[in-house]
Amino acid sequence: MKHYVLLKLAQGADVDAARHKVWKALDKLDADLDWLNRPAVFRSCRPDGDADLMAVFEVDEEERLPEYLNHPARVKLAEALKDVLVSQVTFDHY
Repeated sequence: MKHYVLLKLAQGADVDAARHKVWKALDKLDADLDWLNRPAVFRSCRPDGDADLMAVFEVDEEERLPEYLNHPARVKLAEALKDVLVSQVTFDHY
């Protein structure tokens, strides 16, 4: 399954800095969790401007998503982005 996270940042937020933070967190998650694989982070992924960043990674077992959500690297990322994150949409593709 692929897990997608679309992030809309506040006007004037440093998109490159946010992208770096997301990438760093996903890299840590990829190293720590053998069932989370091939993370990628993209800029300007929606032509309508609804998302500034899109993070994508593969999950071997859907039941493990709560582990991802509670992992310290993901929690730290959420804290680091809380002042610039306007909205977040997630979905899975099988």
